[in-house]
Amino acid sequence: MPDLHSPMAWIRVIARNARRLMILILGLAVVLAGGAMLVLPGPGVIVIILGLVILATEFTWAERVLDRTTSTAAGAASKVSNNGKGRAALAFSGVAMIVGGIVGSIMFPGFVVVGVSVTVAGVIGLATLLPQVRTWIDEKAASPARTAASAPALDET
Repeated sequence: MPDLHSPMAWIRVIARNARRLMILILGLAVVLAGGAMLVLPGPGVIVIILGLVILATEFTWAERVLDRTTSTAAGAASKVSNNGKGRAALAFSGVAMIVGGIVGSIMFPGFVVVGVSVTVAGVIGLATLLPQVRTWIDEKAASPARTAASAPALDET
């Protein structure tokens, strides 16, 4: 453990860990934005997963959380898209979100960002109905999340 009593020692520690610090700040900002999108319009779960992907490039704990999160999200999506009523509801809500996002952007020009994010969420919802995406979701849902023992060892220092 370095002696951190002088400002120069702090600067050296920060300089050595600048990359990790930037990844931590960026990843947490994206995860927090995704958390906000869970209650605001936007693809919150996907943005949270993107933030975890950023964090997982440097932190092992984030990789474990990412594995559990994608497995859980894929399981939920698989349950919805594997029955007729779920697919119909997903198609209807996806189209409604796309139309609502476009109409909202046109009618309320000050809220274009909200309209675009609702439209993107609708497109993502419809994309889950594609056979290739459904196959990937089913495979991801069937595979158990990796445990700490099976995850590759990354340096957490």
